[in-house]
Amino acid sequence: MSHLYRPKSVCHAGVALFSAAGAAHDKALATAESLVTSSLMGHDSHGIIRIPDYLRFVEDGSIVSNADTTIVRTGPTTAVADCGRGFGPVGAARAVTEAIDLAGEQRTACVITRRCNHVGRLGAWVQMAADQGMIGLATCNSPIYGHFVLPWGGREGRLGTNPIAYAVPTGGAPIVSDFSTSVAPEGKIRFHRNEGKPVPDGWILDSAGQPTNDANEFYGPPKGGILPLGAGAGHKGFALSLLVEILGSALAGISSKDSEVFGNGVCFIVLDPSAFCPLDEFCRLMDDMILYMKSSEPAPGLEEVLVPGELEFRTLQQRQVDGIPIDDKTLIGLREHGRRLNVDIDELLIPKDNS
Repeated sequence: MSHLYRPKSVCHAGVALFSAAGAAHDKALATAESLVTSSLMGHDSHGIIRIPDYLRFVEDGSIVSNADTTIVRTGPTTAVADCGRGFGPVGAARAVTEAIDLAGEQRTACVITRRCNHVGRLGAWVQMAADQGMIGLATCNSPIYGHFVLPWGGREGRLGTNPIAYAVPTGGAPIVSDFSTSVAPEGKIRFHRNEGKPVPDGWILDSAGQPTNDANEFYGPPKGGILPLGAGAGHKGFALSLLVEILGSALAGISSKDSEVFGNGVCFIVLDPSAFCPLDEFCRLMDDMILYMKSSEPAPGLEEVLVPGELEFRTLQQRQVDGIPIDDKTLIGLREHGRRLNVDIDELLIPKDNS
């Protein structure tokens, strides 16, 4: 079961917890705002549900709460961001900012990360590029302990959920697409488990390689697996996932089997469209393209065609009014860490129905 809370109060609670765990205010705020925004946009799997995880990683030393990100430029258009095992949203923001700066100088850029923790919603970072009039593309892999996804034809996980995201500027809200190359991200399966709801058909297999709707059968033990994107054409999702793995591991000089790696391997590619077409003309063409897509007659049972990001921006507006849902298990986790860190969560979190 979930309860609705005022977004600003959730952000204040996150900042208080991360600060109590040793983060400087700017890093605590950047991390909390990133997770709150994910929940506001409807991506609960990458939102508030992750706060207890991050705090647990700080507690066990996996996250260095006050780490800085170091940038090393390796060429006119390339750089490596060493995130120092700090909060993933902090490292991701620094890395994509460097890519945007490089693209502003050279019209194109590629920045990869090392020692980067969980970055949250990948679409947030490419949207930063689109907000600056640039095209952003990102891939994000996971280390071996997060290899829940089955290679096509296999029954043992060999890949992470390996999302791909892109964002493109328009005359209005940007196009923002963010999807896992598995049929679903692990966080959505966790959200179903926390809510006590069955997982949709075609998402997961149990440890014996049999389809199941029970999230507990996926988590085990023994652990099951998540299917690659594409159902009967899952070989295509597998191929995309393998590309993400290449960009996040081999390109960074890291083995996919390295058990010492923690966090995400992210690759940011940023393009300045004005290198090929004046930006205002590019945005006009994008607006025309969106109208063309949306002019398609809706299929039976559907009201309209939506372009990537449109639903998220609508959800953002709605949840800013209605509040953010926090499930009971996540709330328990927040309270437990609050007691450990001397932060009164119930004093900070304000239910939406409170006047």
